[in-house]
Amino acid sequence: MSTIRDVAKRAGVSTATVSHVINGTRAVSGQTRLLVVQAMKDLNFVPSALGRGLRTNSLKTIGFVAADLTNSFFAHVFRGVESRARESNYTVIVSHSDEDVGHESEAIQNLIAKGVDGILLAPVRSGPDDAEFYTEFSVPIVSYDRRLSAVNIPSVVTNSQDAVGEAINFFKARGHERFALIAGKQGLSTTLERGQGFEQAANPHRHWVFYGDSRYEGGVHAARWLSEQPVRPSVVLVGNNLMAMGLVVTLQEHYPEILSSTVLITIDEEPWTSFVRPPLSVIVQPTHEIGVTAADLLLQRIHHAEVPLLTTLPCRFVARSDPVTVSHPLPDYESGPAS
Repeated sequence: MSTIRDVAKRAGVSTATVSHVINGTRAVSGQTRLLVVQAMKDLNFVPSALGRGLRTNSLKTIGFVAADLTNSFFAHVFRGVESRARESNYTVIVSHSDEDVGHESEAIQNLIAKGVDGILLAPVRSGPDDAEFYTEFSVPIVSYDRRLSAVNIPSVVTNSQDAVGEAINFFKARGHERFALIAGKQGLSTTLERGQGFEQAANPHRHWVFYGDSRYEGGVHAARWLSEQPVRPSVVLVGNNLMAMGLVVTLQEHYPEILSSTVLITIDEEPWTSFVRPPLSVIVQPTHEIGVTAADLLLQRIHHAEVPLLTTLPCRFVARSDPVTVSHPLPDYESGPAS
């Protein structure tokens, strides 16, 4: 295995010059840099990330903690994170909390032990007292998707509360008067804000809230709950794509009459939502942009720059189907990004 001394000898320079080229710690002339780079290629020399990290006090890695890796939302966000990190020559290490505070603590501690420079986190804790937990760690943290307004930690969120209100109001204008929300995990800022948007828009009409815990199984339970209602909602808004999938699959298999006679709206666009019959209306979140923005804020914090505590990105609402008021054809409708 080639060493830094071998590279220096082949390029005809000192080992210090090779180190400066690798770490960017001092300016090196263009011709000398080319000689060093070519020598590294000839010798198949790969600089040690660990050794470089010990010298520069940075391994140029960031941690990404997903709340639920079975939810494709986090995969889409990760793509944005990874693209921004790659531009800055950072590597991303992925971990998973499984919506559990104990697993989250372990994930954060393991990432810090691996020497990450900062962490991107969809926080499981949400209360004012719990939020202080995130200030105790030795590396910068930026939260995404979920708000951490109680502490001095930047958050990147979307305006899904406004988009939920827009979706409900759209179908209210078409004559609907019975609405249900299949809400996510209780206590999360996203669940609270979307619930507020739903309540404000659904009033004064009859409306229901069922908590599905943000899981696929929650959608299954919600389908059974719907089937048991003597008077059913004509519009059902689902708080995330996992619950929506569980709901739709169960309705297809056991209660097709409910699926064919109910307006379904879900948060987050997935290809399958347009294949279902009738297709689901969707509130589209800018998942890639969430990742890019959160990564950019974290990289700025790693370099000790001031960043805003709250960044809110726009959603858009896409209405696709209204099987209830079929006598009034549903116009093509897609809202522009709402700020």
